[in-house]
Amino acid sequence: MLEIVGQVVVYSIAGCPHCLAAKNTLRESGVPYTDIPVDRFPSVQSWLQEKTGQTSVPQIFFNETFVGGNDSLQKVIKDEEEWNKLLSDIQTNKLKEGALNIPHPSEATDVAVSEFVCENDPSAPIVEELQESGILHDHRTSLFSSTKNVFSGQHFVNWIMRAKEVDEKEAHSIGQDLLSKKYILPLQNDAETTLVNDPKVYYRLNDTSNSSALNAGPTQKCKLGDAGELSEALRKTMLKLTTDHISADGKVVNYLEMRNSEEFDNYVKMSKELQHVAVEKLSQDESKAFFINIYNALVIHATAVNGPPSNWFSRLRFFDKTSYIIGGYTYSLNDIENGVLRANKRGALQFFAPFGKSDPRLKTSQMQVDPRIHFALNCGAKSCPPIKTFSSKNINEELRIATEAYLESDEALQVDEDQSIIRLSSLLKWYSSDFGESLDEVLQWVLQNAAHPKKKVALQSVINVKKYKVRYITYDWGSNSLD
Repeated sequence: MLEIVGQVVVYSIAGCPHCLAAKNTLRESGVPYTDIPVDRFPSVQSWLQEKTGQTSVPQIFFNETFVGGNDSLQKVIKDEEEWNKLLSDIQTNKLKEGALNIPHPSEATDVAVSEFVCENDPSAPIVEELQESGILHDHRTSLFSSTKNVFSGQHFVNWIMRAKEVDEKEAHSIGQDLLSKKYILPLQNDAETTLVNDPKVYYRLNDTSNSSALNAGPTQKCKLGDAGELSEALRKTMLKLTTDHISADGKVVNYLEMRNSEEFDNYVKMSKELQHVAVEKLSQDESKAFFINIYNALVIHATAVNGPPSNWFSRLRFFDKTSYIIGGYTYSLNDIENGVLRANKRGALQFFAPFGKSDPRLKTSQMQVDPRIHFALNCGAKSCPPIKTFSSKNINEELRIATEAYLESDEALQVDEDQSIIRLSSLLKWYSSDFGESLDEVLQWVLQNAAHPKKKVALQSVINVKKYKVRYITYDWGSNSLD
């Protein structure tokens, strides 16, 4: 290990592949460094952006000299003269006092994954009794199909009154509680989510035994509180799993090892509780954060179980068939992205919007598209936005950071002022209508949301010329899976 009197500081976040790659390079080069996880020191984030003009991580300093991110570090190492200059500086000079923001460990916030504690739901035993009540039957819904475990509102109320020796009002209250917790669901998709004491209004058990969703099957029947907290717990658990099974250089994840771990089994059990969340009651911001977290966790869950898609057809199937049961209804990755987060807009290669007018999932759709969601969704490919966990309280600030960080990268935006060529991420081509009605509006959106000083100035300069060309950067669908 190199003996130094100065200091190398790496500002990073947990689970960041580029951060791991930079730190691995420094270790292999024998350069000691101080790692400052900015997700544990929130006050550092604003300082770092002001200091560097950048939002993304890692950001690396050799004493007061700002090197940049991982790509910059790799380029510097290849330049022998520049690399030796940096090494000489930290070998002979101390870091100037106050030059960098190096917080005391006591200032760190706790980002540890809180253990999901399953408190038994007192309503669950009633469901078990309902299964043995004798009022469940098969109900024909069309000429060629029928639904199992169906009962009428009247049969339910009468049974509860007898079984629990309660009056009609209390029986109705018990049924409404089971509806709100998604133990039972209206048989008709467009029916109101209220229990009606009527022989012609039908309900069904939330039975997932025949579903192909990755969280199908019996739940632990936990008493659920805030849906957002559950989504954040799932996302943080999956992030920890990724961190625990990612290679030292940050390039690949050992999904097989992940899938065989006890922590993954615990994650799967936790994910099954999504079957009973009342997601339609979430506010717009709560729903946005909830579904971004669930989408990102589901991508990794599916990759760990089924492996990454290997070609164009399997990629289409991956996003269309990979699903969770949420609040009693099945949501595929495409349903979450296009049906919920994109305000029920038709996705690529889709002929219709995901949710029809009578689809109960339509209640969970965003009122309008927030284009920044595209830079928060992680699809498991190398070109996807950085992995982050989102919260309903800070969703807009977190989306701003995710957007600025993505637009800083050359995978998202490149500007050639000499040739008046603007190269954009393919995301801005595939989902152009989310960013603007014309190419000019799309470019104005990028200009307004980009934060990297040099790129912002260059982009404005080229736009002012009016005779620019726009090209799209080839999207890297390569998996980060360990083959």
